[in-house]
Amino acid sequence: MISILVQEALPRAEWLQEESWQAISDHYGRLGAAIAANDRPLVVGSAKELVECVARVVLVSHGRVTGDKDEYDKVLAHAHTVVEHAAENGLPPNDPLRQIPNAAKKMASQLRELRNRFGTGHGRPVVHEITAEVVEACVHGALLWVRWALARLQAVLLGAVEPLVHDLREGIFSSGDLAARLDAANVPGLEEPEQRRLGVAVGQRAARETFVVRNDGIRACADNPERWPDAYRQGVVEGLFLNEDGQVEARPSISPDCAADVLRHHSAPERVLTELLDVLRSASWSLRFQQEHPAVLTAMRETLPRLPDSGQQPWTDIINDLKARALFEPR
Repeated sequence: MISILVQEALPRAEWLQEESWQAISDHYGRLGAAIAANDRPLVVGSAKELVECVARVVLVSHGRVTGDKDEYDKVLAHAHTVVEHAAENGLPPNDPLRQIPNAAKKMASQLRELRNRFGTGHGRPVVHEITAEVVEACVHGALLWVRWALARLQAVLLGAVEPLVHDLREGIFSSGDLAARLDAANVPGLEEPEQRRLGVAVGQRAARETFVVRNDGIRACADNPERWPDAYRQGVVEGLFLNEDGQVEARPSISPDCAADVLRHHSAPERVLTELLDVLRSASWSLRFQQEHPAVLTAMRETLPRLPDSGQQPWTDIINDLKARALFEPR
């Protein structure tokens, strides 16, 4: 009967890296081969290894670092917390939607002891009898948690910063895609460096005239200011004026207008613009900016009245500095 359980494909999250999926597939295939061969010690050992592999993939996908010698129970517990949080926020501990996955984790947590007692990985001086009940408990316990965790991994990756930044650089977004992924990322709950990094990626992609990113990542920030932290806003402004190579690059119809929208609700726009000026002074100009800078400077002057009062002087300083440098930049 348990052979049927390994015939169904495991759920694969859309943004899961290929190398991670290959590791999971390898362990899943080994479990299936052990069942087919009725190699009971290998079934027990493979069941535990599959759970540990999936748990480590969950943590890596979430940006968590684990040591190769970390205990099985620790890795499983941390991974479960990640996918549980992705499932539902704010549920009480006794809610059935928490209790059911918790029961699955408890089953999976016993695999270490069963593997130590019966499974491969130990050179035992005696042979223990491994009953069908032991085998079935191991396979059911492993696959129940593994399938739940992999299904929930989609929600984890939906809000993961690393794949989102990657897709902002190279991916394609349909209407609503970025809004959903930013919401899943829980931007206010990220560390400030991650908020800023994400903002930079949004600003840079918006400056490449991607309307969906501009709408979901910048307009939404201006329309609902309470949802977006200052570090994200600063990153957006930086991304609107610097490309991925660290060069000055801005679009006249996008960068000044979007920057003004974002800075209206920043708590310290003068600091953001002063820091931006320092970076722009140390950056070369992209070929596109060399060609478009007169239009960009004109747009910046027109945008000046929309800036908060405290940001107008450093904004003017940026305009004047870029204008002065135009005499020396190659054309």
